[in-house]
Amino acid sequence: MDDTFAIVGSGHLAWHLSQLLEGPVVVVSRSGSPADWPVPIITHRELANYHLKAVFLAVPDNAIAGVSRRLSEILPPTLPVYHTSGATPLDRIDPYFTERGVLWPIRSLRLGEPVSDWRDLPLVVYASTTSTRTLITAVARALSDTVAYLDDEQRAQLHLAAVFSNNFVTALYDVAHRLCQQADVPFDLLLPIMRHTAAQQDGTPPRDRQTGAAARGDTATIDRHLALITVPAYRDIYRSLTDLILQYRLPEHNADLRRDADDDLQDEGIA
Repeated sequence: MDDTFAIVGSGHLAWHLSQLLEGPVVVVSRSGSPADWPVPIITHRELANYHLKAVFLAVPDNAIAGVSRRLSEILPPTLPVYHTSGATPLDRIDPYFTERGVLWPIRSLRLGEPVSDWRDLPLVVYASTTSTRTLITAVARALSDTVAYLDDEQRAQLHLAAVFSNNFVTALYDVAHRLCQQADVPFDLLLPIMRHTAAQQDGTPPRDRQTGAAARGDTATIDRHLALITVPAYRDIYRSLTDLILQYRLPEHNADLRRDADDDLQDEGIA
């Protein structure tokens, strides 16, 4: 089949890409052919039967080198090969391939859960050659309105930032959920403020919108909170984040970010 995209892997991102790439698509997987996949599932040896346009390695980061090495035994060196990792350098793809690149969606994806609008989902690309960059940029722009070209160092830094803004936030949500359970308090009561906080992010420094006891230097409330926490790990997290927020109040940090006691009320339109 002419100009076929091949996706190696059968995880979350592979499932999404298999339905989004324009043109014929095959998925290379050792786990058989799941009934809910919309494209053919083949073995890596069967790739030789296809005229491939590009290969996407939607595999765990630590598998990129090994998988690309195995593919080098059956595929031509000029075939474009892209991995889909935010944290992994481009050169983890076997150097046998001269046309190497990256396609990384800044989003936590789950198999079987469609994304409502990929046009709003930022994609990061990188490539080893001009022709490889042209191809992956065209693929990305066919999917999203936001495409950024970032090198390995920039992409790794952004991936780190995504861990803080996404994965760690989810972990803190879980702490909040457990604290509510301990007191038999409905966690649902926190959902509006969680959504409100996320919706406030507009690209300006988030510290400018920081509220709460630490932001206003309310040590009495901080002490009461610490007394309520029974899990040592949660107490350590509370202290570390409180210390981080308290830095906003230090004149040598930025005097403009110091907050008064009624700032939280002003933020909510009360004072």
